[in-house]
Amino acid sequence: MDNLTTDVRMSWNLSLALLTMLLVVLSSATFLVLGQVILAPILLSIVVGLMFGPVADKIERWGVPPSISGLIIVILFSVALLGTLTAIILPLSGWTAKLPLLWQRLQQMFADWEGALSALNGVRERIDTLTLTQQNADMVVQLDEGSPIKSVVTIAPKVVAQNLMFLASLYFFVATRKQIKASTVSLFISQQAGYCGGRIFRDVERMVSKYLISISIINLGVGICVSTALWAMGIPGALMWGMLAALLNYITFVGPALMLTTLFAVGLMSFESSTLALLPAGVYLAINFFESQFISPMVIGKAMTLNPFLVFLSITFWIWAWGPLGGFVAVPSLIIAKGVLGNFNRFAKKYQDTVPLNRNELALQTL
Repeated sequence: MDNLTTDVRMSWNLSLALLTMLLVVLSSATFLVLGQVILAPILLSIVVGLMFGPVADKIERWGVPPSISGLIIVILFSVALLGTLTAIILPLSGWTAKLPLLWQRLQQMFADWEGALSALNGVRERIDTLTLTQQNADMVVQLDEGSPIKSVVTIAPKVVAQNLMFLASLYFFVATRKQIKASTVSLFISQQAGYCGGRIFRDVERMVSKYLISISIINLGVGICVSTALWAMGIPGALMWGMLAALLNYITFVGPALMLTTLFAVGLMSFESSTLALLPAGVYLAINFFESQFISPMVIGKAMTLNPFLVFLSITFWIWAWGPLGGFVAVPSLIIAKGVLGNFNRFAKKYQDTVPLNRNELALQTL
């Protein structure tokens, strides 16, 4: 009877623990989705700040105050980002005029595959009918609920506010990162827990910085290779496509897939032959395969290797929650979680029976 009662109690406790975990996960997901406007720029600033933390340390070794080093980091990051976006957006606007040519090339390709794709004839007729109807309709300029003008007017203030919040958060995080570490350590009840927390801060910063800097160098190499290959093929705007490939490569799985589709469309608009149209996408696929299978594992190392299934789940969740921005923070968030859990387990075992340092020495060693 006692054994039965114990089993029932254990089953009840396990069910309660699982239900609690489920509620925590659902409430956290809801909190992230509803708080996207505020949380997204703040989390992104922390990720970028962790990346540039070691850079700020080197600047401060020259006698530069933290407030100035934080400002330098913000200015350098803003100039690099604006320059990259400008180099992509301006040439990209010229390719939008070639979208009708893309549709014609797709029609030609479908015509070549008419035997296998005969079912698309009905779809094409419907599209032609809708196109003729649209051309014959009177042009009326109005600002309805779905108007792009109204959407831009509505979204623009939020985007500007998020950008300002990101830059401000990045500055204060970089400029006060040492105070944040020391203050966090002082909040722990025991000195041993504080020592563990301080080491977690230091290791997480190193891991995220190492990953993002390494990935940035790798992505720069990918962009150079893509630009060179497209330039050799005679495709206009090769530098722009290379920069876009470098940016999209930050979003694991999703970014390369989008770039592959984009280069397939570029090939259709640049070559008459359907076979040659596959060349840009094929070359990019080869570059991406070599980078993901050989270069990234060699540069980042086995210590930074993450489970691909966990990476996929993280990317899926963050893109669902925050869109493209979530794709950028998906992998760094996994690295942060790995650093926290790994260090906590290691230090919990290593320092279980040792006497920790006093709080002042602890705060100094974690900086």
